[in-house]
Amino acid sequence: MTVAFSRSARAAGSLALALIASACGESSTAAGGESEIISRVTLTITSPSGAVQTVYIDDADGNGPTAPSAQVGTLSLARGVSYTGSVKFENRLVNPIVDITTEVRAEKDEHRVFYAATPTGVTVTTTDVDTQNRPLGTTFTKAVATTAATGSGTVGVLLCHYDSVAKVGTATSCAGETDINVTFAATITN
Repeated sequence: MTVAFSRSARAAGSLALALIASACGESSTAAGGESEIISRVTLTITSPSGAVQTVYIDDADGNGPTAPSAQVGTLSLARGVSYTGSVKFENRLVNPIVDITTEVRAEKDEHRVFYAATPTGVTVTTTDVDTQNRPLGTTFTKAVATTAATGSGTVGVLLCHYDSVAKVGTATSCAGETDINVTFAATITN
């Protein structure tokens, strides 16, 4: 499933960070499951040459009132290059740290990661699926067209939780609950 979104590009230094409540329970099929907190979202991409870029955004109080931190790391995308990537969700407010991505994969029929990339010409395609062959999105490819505009861009990551709403494989936006929604700044180069 290919998901390509077009939004106006933001300056690389300006981050539109929306870290929204994380409502995933221990098991979304069990009533009254304990709520999970997502305090870090990490995006990792690898170029065909093997060069790895990792960026993350923290929210020190999970879904509390304090704004998330600024992005750590630089995401630089070259025109005409296709990257492989993955996203990781963690609760780093506890010891030991909890990898929420493991839960997302275990409950893959009830989750999906949506990506929104700018500028036009940057396309994110999910590469993993759930048990019914619908997109999951913890792994992906990111293709930057040779015609993509250079300059600033963004990569949005939204984790959707389908608890009481049916997960539709052809959906282009979240119809369930938003567990987390964060936007990373990126630079598009020649």
